[in-house]
Amino acid sequence: MMYRSALKTLSVAACALTLGAGSALAAGKTIDWAKVPEAKTVLFYPGQTSYEWIQTGTDHGGARSFLKKGDNCAGCHSEETADMGKKMVSGQKAEAMPIPGKRASVPLSIKAAYDADTLYMRFSFPAGPHNAVPFAAGGKMDADNEIKLAMMFDGGKVDKAAQSGCWASCHNDARDMPSAPKKEALGAAKGIDTSHGYVTKYLPESRTAISLKDEPRGGWDKVKPQAELDALLKDGTFLDLARFKSGKGGVSEDGYILAERVLKENAGASFAGKKEGDQWVVTMTRKLKSGQPGDVALEDGKAYTVGFAVHDDFTAGRFHHVSVDMRLGLGAEAEIKAVKQ
Repeated sequence: MMYRSALKTLSVAACALTLGAGSALAAGKTIDWAKVPEAKTVLFYPGQTSYEWIQTGTDHGGARSFLKKGDNCAGCHSEETADMGKKMVSGQKAEAMPIPGKRASVPLSIKAAYDADTLYMRFSFPAGPHNAVPFAAGGKMDADNEIKLAMMFDGGKVDKAAQSGCWASCHNDARDMPSAPKKEALGAAKGIDTSHGYVTKYLPESRTAISLKDEPRGGWDKVKPQAELDALLKDGTFLDLARFKSGKGGVSEDGYILAERVLKENAGASFAGKKEGDQWVVTMTRKLKSGQPGDVALEDGKAYTVGFAVHDDFTAGRFHHVSVDMRLGLGAEAEIKAVKQ
């Protein structure tokens, strides 16, 4: 896989995590979550909407406002995500492969705290009803992981990320999307790893061209030369990505998105999660400034665009629930207010 030389090598010391009101997180640090304000949002099923889709008027009624006025997705849709999820999960809109029994939306509660060195986050959401039947043998796309929770950070240099959140990385030619290339064509791209049989998330900045309307939509095979990609990574043009997987007692992954999605186990962010009654509770610990390629350096007094995704019912790929763009503020005004402890 490309960028191996740039993958994060930050080692993470093992730390015991408990998930009550006060959670021991790292090096003896205890966060009193009862004193941390709770932000609430509703993740929704996004179907086959993409970076190209949201900018095309025949697909998306808000495309003109998005492009001409600079409106962000949350400004228009934050109060209607559950309704949007119902339309797409049923196949009524932007979904050619509806999953029978899949829920349309997932409420997510978020808390955040920080100190001089570290960001601490706590997520909770209701466990799935497990009545969805995905397109996989035995009804499970990812039999090892009942749930996965992912978080994205934008450092401010990715075009349209502040407006659209994770849609900046989701394209019409990715896995199970309408313009996805056939497996036999995947060798045409240089600079990305397609050996797994599909195209992962990528940023428009990593391509020489992106087709918004003409088929095939996207630009999966138009990868910029490696030297240009290296310069983008060094300059901070990437989305920082961290993910928790519930299988094997819990797996922490950290990485970034640029020419493709790059994730590595135990490379920075550290997660722990478990079910508490009918709720999943997941905590994350992350250095504010790791100094590693692909990590956004977080600063006191600033706010950052973030996005969240949850895979439930053992699903994989794009069959998840996602947030619209949100803001995380470290001592700054934002929907998610991280408090100093």
